[in-house]
Amino acid sequence: MSVPVNGENRRVRAGLLGLGTVGSGFIKALAQNGESIRQRTGCEIEIPYILVRNPSKERNVKVKPEQITTDPGVILSSTDIPVVIEVMGGIEPARTIILSALRAGKHVITANKELLAKHGPELLRAAEESGVQLLFEASVAGGIPVIRFLQGYLTANRVHEVSGILNGTTNYILTQMEQTGQSFAEVLAKAQELGYAEADPTSDVEGFDAAYKLAILTNLAYDVQVSPYEIPREGITSIQPLDLKWAREFGYVIKLIGRSRRTEAGIDVSVGPVLLPMSHPLARVNDVFNAVTISGDVVGDLTFIGKGAGEYPTASAVLEDLTALLRQPGQVLRSPNWETPVYPDVNQEAVRPFFVRFKAIVDTFAHAEHQFRLFITRSGGRIVRETGMASAKEAVGGYVVTGLEKSVLQAFLTGGMLEKLLHEPPLLIPCAEDETIDCQDAAFAAEPGLYAKSVEFMSQSV
Repeated sequence: MSVPVNGENRRVRAGLLGLGTVGSGFIKALAQNGESIRQRTGCEIEIPYILVRNPSKERNVKVKPEQITTDPGVILSSTDIPVVIEVMGGIEPARTIILSALRAGKHVITANKELLAKHGPELLRAAEESGVQLLFEASVAGGIPVIRFLQGYLTANRVHEVSGILNGTTNYILTQMEQTGQSFAEVLAKAQELGYAEADPTSDVEGFDAAYKLAILTNLAYDVQVSPYEIPREGITSIQPLDLKWAREFGYVIKLIGRSRRTEAGIDVSVGPVLLPMSHPLARVNDVFNAVTISGDVVGDLTFIGKGAGEYPTASAVLEDLTALLRQPGQVLRSPNWETPVYPDVNQEAVRPFFVRFKAIVDTFAHAEHQFRLFITRSGGRIVRETGMASAKEAVGGYVVTGLEKSVLQAFLTGGMLEKLLHEPPLLIPCAEDETIDCQDAAFAAEPGLYAKSVEFMSQSV
């Protein structure tokens, strides 16, 4: 039995779990717009208790001492608190507290993408069994209302693709690396100074954060259950300013993209750096902004752009969920079905052009090391390679890879004549699907002033 959030009593008390960046933003936004929310919903929102781990920690928001508690039981046992708002992050104790709140008949609003991506079905079952709502607009893309759109406004469409820039930290880093020429480490340090990156940035820069968000979007878009552990994932730590410069010369920009799409074999999902042509709607989304493109069979392509992180964008999404609950507590949105596990299709037959950068010895006597760039292009053949390799100095080539894509290319680059020339694993970045680079535009080139030559292509079946 759920606890009512409206009726004769127009004052709604909500327990807040967490007072970090998002929690502080929520308190500030509520203080700023509380009266406006009251006028629109007829409800006055009160936060009697705020759960924190360290009550003595200095915070950038003013709250009353009596609001602070370290005991979740104070919130869970209060019969006059019908709503719990979770912004503490992490798996535990958030999972245990949310489950207890749902089973106690309380509605829950959460911004916890990792928890939802890993334990979404369990939480949704608990909400359904108790007849309450589990709302999570703030879990993906900050203030962009993409969750509400997928749940409430595309029921007449069959979604066939969802893709986007899902992590503001990595988008900021790539943007600044391209614009300033600074290294990954230098820009990361600046991002941490500005509060755009955590002290431990692993979740962001290695693509975990984007994978959590993509799992949620994929599950909502296709009514399936895709685990973030099953999503092929790459981060941006291997990208150098030179890669961004060279990509720009070919009319491309590198972005960390999360993408899922329907295929005949199932759902194809991936997170990783992708080369987008400058004409692509996501190519000009820079700095901490996020963007999501949804493709439906009736509506076509829809792109949402906005700030994807920070205290106010995420707090805005939390407040929107809360106001939706206050207006229509019994019928906010349809409950997603995440009960059908799906193993992502690794897309064995994909044909994609790649950008390749590798360091090699181009003079076997002097052992001179240079970094090279290479665009690989589509062709009628399975693998396209350079015509002939006359000497060690010319032992270079271009490839179009199908089948296992990177693993095939990795093996080809590191095998045979090239094996002794490479000094580190090559960097491989796919171009956007269905992008075609003309053969005459595919070029192998060293840095300006160094050895450069054009690549001739021939088709060869495998």
